[in-house]
Amino acid sequence: QQQTYDVVVVGAGPVGENVADRTRAAGLSTVIVESELVGGECSYWACMPSKALLRPVLAQADARRLPGLAQQVARPLDASPVLTRRDSFTSHWKDGGQVEWLDSVDVPLVRGHGRLDGPRTVAVTTPEGTVTRITARQAVVLATGSGAKLPDLPG
Repeated sequence: QQQTYDVVVVGAGPVGENVADRTRAAGLSTVIVESELVGGECSYWACMPSKALLRPVLAQADARRLPGLAQQVARPLDASPVLTRRDSFTSHWKDGGQVEWLDSVDVPLVRGHGRLDGPRTVAVTTPEGTVTRITARQAVVLATGSGAKLPDLPG
């Protein structure tokens, strides 16, 4: 299957979403390719959930230092509501809201693993194993984020 757009964005994290929004606003047809959740690492595993977990702990610590509140918050933090709050911050690891936003700015989403496959061409392998080739008239934007790679060291 072959598709053509002005711009192909690989990676639907914050940078990919921003690029897609700006290119569409400039009148360029744009598609975004994502292998995981639209919104990226920050929305689901890093920034948002970590802040949702830290805030209750910090609030309790602050309250323990205030006269009149210290006794009210002397008990250990109840983890269950804290984790429920974290889950709500991550939309329970569902990206429907962010997919709706892509739809609202007329940016199609192709789910799968994208890789460069030639000049301005991205091959996307879907979760079902089919391959779609998407060609960009203007540019391919690689906004896949990064990951740590540990060297193979003895010891």
